[in-house]
Amino acid sequence: MKKIIIKLTLIIILISGLMTLLSSCANSSTRIAFFKYQGGDTFINEMMEYMIARVPDGVEFEVRDAGNSQSVQNQQIVELIESGFDLFVVNAVDRLASSTIVARCAADGIPVIFFNREPLEDALIGNENMFYVGADADGLGRRQAEMVAELFTEHFAGSRFDRNDDGVIQVAILKGEQGHQDAERRTDNCVARLRELGFTVEVMAIEVADWNRRDGFEAMRRLYERHGDEIELLFANNDDMALGAIDYLLYRGIFTENINAYDQPFIIVGVDGTTVGLEAIDRGLLFGTVNNDSVKQSEAILALIEHILGDIGFENFPFEITRGHYIHVDGDIITSANLSDFLP
Repeated sequence: MKKIIIKLTLIIILISGLMTLLSSCANSSTRIAFFKYQGGDTFINEMMEYMIARVPDGVEFEVRDAGNSQSVQNQQIVELIESGFDLFVVNAVDRLASSTIVARCAADGIPVIFFNREPLEDALIGNENMFYVGADADGLGRRQAEMVAELFTEHFAGSRFDRNDDGVIQVAILKGEQGHQDAERRTDNCVARLRELGFTVEVMAIEVADWNRRDGFEAMRRLYERHGDEIELLFANNDDMALGAIDYLLYRGIFTENINAYDQPFIIVGVDGTTVGLEAIDRGLLFGTVNNDSVKQSEAILALIEHILGDIGFENFPFEITRGHYIHVDGDIITSANLSDFLP
């Protein structure tokens, strides 16, 4: 409880500072643009809603949805540069485009805060007022494994979770996106950490489901048709894909509503801690998730906006900035045991 109170105090201080700054800038027509890669991502939408709700009246802002097209996003950025916006908050479609975005914005003196899709390091280093805010992707994957390890303990072999009694965890993975830095690192680290903890792991299949629930449903269908009762653990790179898998399993009558998650045929673990993800934990469908902490990431972005537009130094900045440009946010494990701490 003390940890939650400290977090809430920090959030109140940050919001108060930003509101004061932006309200004072309102008379000078401060203009902020938010760019998201596509509109169907629950986590991105929750971050956007949180940030936009804290832009006060009188400050002009626009939100642009690229529809998962980098060329569209490039056009949107150029248009708003020419329209005289003061700062961009960018969830890039393709992280490889970050260098071009930075070069174009730097030429016009427009600060850029990237989030969720980490730019190439060369794009940021040496450029003033260019930042990235995102999760500690390695940590999120490792915490997925640690959550499962707490359940399985060191005695997986012979337990009811070892469905074929071979002492090996048969794992399937729903991967967010081929080449996305968070997807690659979460996928690698969840398995690597399980092995570090002493478990023998067989990765049966990895299905790319593009971060969304619909593709998660289809990916789970393919996995179950090939592997069926062999699956003992499903790691999903985010909650939306995990929920798509659960939709399929409910549709087929394989999973059951409102029982303990560890009594389902196998364990499913997600990442993000979205509202719908937390509801699935409460219903006994998702064993757990790792909080991608959209609030804390949003607060880091809001604090950057305050410091950049207010021309405030970073000596007492409330978040750690590494390599001069990066803010990485850790995430907590969420299961039914501590779900009440995260529910609204």
